[in-house]
Amino acid sequence: MTALAALQTVTDQVDAFNAHDLDAFVATYSEDAVVSGVAETPLVGREAIRAFYADRLVNPLLSCTIDATTVFGNRWVVAREHVANAGIATETIATFDVRDGLIQRASMLKA
Repeated sequence: MTALAALQTVTDQVDAFNAHDLDAFVATYSEDAVVSGVAETPLVGREAIRAFYADRLVNPLLSCTIDATTVFGNRWVVAREHVANAGIATETIATFDVRDGLIQRASMLKA
């Protein structure tokens, strides 16, 4: 796996989010992925990720843009994101641990 491949996985995840394509979004995560910082407790596994995002991704006013990324080694991607809902954006720092083309861990820190 290369740094460019890790960044592409994160880009694919954001593209699926913006397309409101739940299946494609969930497919960027490993079966046992852990996502923290989006809910009160971490989301563990694809099914938990699917359940959390199912209602959110039907919202046509929800979008995400990445305006800066840094890649550490071959698998860590740090992104500064702006998640917008109905025109109101929240700045988020997101870290992604990508292995074998899938996101293993994601952590979101909202401003």
